[in-house]
Amino acid sequence: MKTFILALALSLSTSAFARQYIQCSVLNNSTDVAVVNLQTINDGTLFLSSGMQNSEDERILVKIEFDKIVEKNHIYKVVNENGEGEVSVPTEVIGKFSDNFLINLSFAGYVFDYSCFSRIYND
Repeated sequence: MKTFILALALSLSTSAFARQYIQCSVLNNSTDVAVVNLQTINDGTLFLSSGMQNSEDERILVKIEFDKIVEKNHIYKVVNENGEGEVSVPTEVIGKFSDNFLINLSFAGYVFDYSCFSRIYND
């Protein structure tokens, strides 16, 4: 019985990060969208588009990786030889289902604020 309780306690205390899908739209009259797909808490991808109705050459997919925590935000650096950037995601939504939050994206010299929601997937 003690072994069962110990095994149960260990399984509940170890947390695995499920993939987090964060979908966003820019806070202005633009059709720009962003998707942050965190495969782990330390890395993932960032997809940017001027809108799915526009041509594919107005889309980019880059890798991102965790850099640091600044003022209650996880900062993910863009890993891409074509441009520098970072995505700022509120720490309170990392690893959680959330319906409404803001992220900040700086990429290729531009800064954008996005309204987002996130979903968690155990694939």
